[in-house]
Amino acid sequence: MVNGPSGPVERHEDGVRYLFIPVRGGRLGAAVDGILPTSLAAYDDLAHALSGADVVHSIAREWVGSLERAAREAGAAFVETPLVHPGQRLSGSATADIARYRRDDAVIALTNWEKEWYEARRVRTVHVTGIGPNLRWLPEVPMDMATVLFVGRKERYKGYHALRDAARIVWRSRPEARFVAIGQDSWTARFERRWRDERWIDRGVVSEEEKAEAFARATVFAMPSVHETFGHTYLEAWYAWRPVIAGDIPPVREIVRDGIDGLIVAQEPGAIARAIVTLLGDPLRARRMGESGRFRLQQKWTWELVAERTERAYEDAIGRAKAG
Repeated sequence: MVNGPSGPVERHEDGVRYLFIPVRGGRLGAAVDGILPTSLAAYDDLAHALSGADVVHSIAREWVGSLERAAREAGAAFVETPLVHPGQRLSGSATADIARYRRDDAVIALTNWEKEWYEARRVRTVHVTGIGPNLRWLPEVPMDMATVLFVGRKERYKGYHALRDAARIVWRSRPEARFVAIGQDSWTARFERRWRDERWIDRGVVSEEEKAEAFARATVFAMPSVHETFGHTYLEAWYAWRPVIAGDIPPVREIVRDGIDGLIVAQEPGAIARAIVTLLGDPLRARRMGESGRFRLQQKWTWELVAERTERAYEDAIGRAKAG
């Protein structure tokens, strides 16, 4: 859509209508809108797009103010998935955000921990849906013997920098280990020195096919993040039957069972390195963790199950909106 025509772009696929609405300010406006909780889309375009809707569902907090206003004017139920990251800048925990959550016809949380966070702030219309994996298939390629995969924005809070420091420790005992990091660079990356070690492979944003192959080839998935609402890449690793190394924070501890589906670690290079060496040195344990994660995914977080929970949230929201 980068080279698409100016103005809203409409597409129809499998009976679903997709409407892409541009923002004011061109590429600079798009960049600002993608980073900050702003509303740079023309309000008339939003209002026209939402005309006749039964439910308006805002995921994340970009455009949320305009979306709520347009939903109310259209007489639609307003549902929000805020994706709060308490403790992080622009995390969705401000007074104005909480006031809006209380007004919403439904708030969708991804974990029970997140639901309890809202309820502690007197938000009473909270539903837990979870999320599903973005992977839909795996290529038939062999698993590497010692490859650690990271997928996500290459931000410090995600554990990217700590994982780089951990790699140096891992190489002391496992010099053959490879690290593959996939994802968008942070804005500070231009000021950082690039590694020259061929065992650390930095890749940018890749296609879904390339990502699927990376998961299939990986031995271990590691994202020791300290700010997540859910961490859907752990599900993608489990979809590929791989064990995970996850951050030690409440919502992630709800998803990843320490010692069963993977290892929970502090975002500290030594702890991350020990977890990597442990899993690389015990293939049977690593395989069992990957299997456990795959079964957990099938039982709790398929897209079919997520869709059923979301539909129930919509029905409840519509009832609340009609009741006034």
